[in-house]
Amino acid sequence: MLFCTLTVLAAEETRDDYRLTEKHLYQIKEDIRKLEEELSMDFGPHHEFVFMHRECYEITNEYVYKICPFHKVTQKSKQGGMETLLGVWGSWAGSEENKYSMMKFEDGAPCWQGPYRSVQVKLLCGEQTAVMSSAEPSHCEYLFELQTPAACNQPAPALKHEEL
Repeated sequence: MLFCTLTVLAAEETRDDYRLTEKHLYQIKEDIRKLEEELSMDFGPHHEFVFMHRECYEITNEYVYKICPFHKVTQKSKQGGMETLLGVWGSWAGSEENKYSMMKFEDGAPCWQGPYRSVQVKLLCGEQTAVMSSAEPSHCEYLFELQTPAACNQPAPALKHEEL
């Protein structure tokens, strides 16, 4: 009888160890997936926008707007309540000459009798990263201006030449 009890206890302990190991393996695989996703992201030609990843910037007027570059944009009433998803990261949407001058967020929450919300974030050169303005130029289509040093034109690297 004692042998059966010890065997059952050992089996339960082994099963618990297995479940814990499985849980750790799942977490490691999830961490690897997230890192691979981040490595494949376009943070600018010289990775100048990478510092904005995992950061959020807010502006408050009639609502509190939160821009989390490369992730999402939300809106929340100043009185509290639930956040409304205005859009998730889509792509760079600037002109051909400067693709990295505009961010596009798509597939936000649906508007009442309207389309799904979407956002464009115009990037401006500035000393610090901050949201400068917010607007809704069309029904459920939002436009923000975000200043950042990363948007400032950088001088081209000097060409080296060797003496003959």
